[in-house]
Amino acid sequence: MPDLLNDRLLLTSLAAILALLVIAWIAARVQTARRNDTLAQGFADSTRSRLAYERPPAAGGFVAAFDPPPDPFVRLVVDYRSGATVDPIGLLVRALSGRRDRLIIRGLLPERPTAELVWAEGRIPGLALARRARASLWVQRRSDLIASEYAVRGADTAALEYVFVDLQARFGPLLNAVTVTGEREDVHVEIVLAGAGLRASEAPGLVATLRSLGRAARRR
Repeated sequence: MPDLLNDRLLLTSLAAILALLVIAWIAARVQTARRNDTLAQGFADSTRSRLAYERPPAAGGFVAAFDPPPDPFVRLVVDYRSGATVDPIGLLVRALSGRRDRLIIRGLLPERPTAELVWAEGRIPGLALARRARASLWVQRRSDLIASEYAVRGADTAALEYVFVDLQARFGPLLNAVTVTGEREDVHVEIVLAGAGLRASEAPGLVATLRSLGRAARRR
């Protein structure tokens, strides 16, 4: 009889712990969903455009296009892939899936950029090292502000580099990569950053800097 009681007590304890874990996971996902909705609203308030959602805000993030796209872009998309929730179940999901928190903004310009720039956190930009004819036109630069190398290409990249430095000064701790090139037909400007560290109030400033980046890339 004592063994039976002990087994029941153990099962009851395990069931209670599991229930608490599930409740904590649900609460974390609800909180994350609310935070992501607030972040999306920050982007919506950053221009006179509205956000057309391909995937509405949820715990897993959101995907939305600005409609109409703000100048100078003909298409501007925000793709937020929210990281796993910070709770035991969420951490287990992150460990098993390798899911990372990434906010990607992609912009398409009316024409190929005349000034190009590539930067990736912690390494020399791979695009500038590619074995192709135009790769030799890239010029390696180093910024003391970010203590990192980046590469530029084009006749006049001064304006683009100025905006890039401003972007780094304002959002450097969150940035993973900045790419401004004409290598792709569907995307000319792309930035990747840790969205979890971005406040909704900072979204308008990020979009404004991104628009300046696009204008500088078209400067002749």
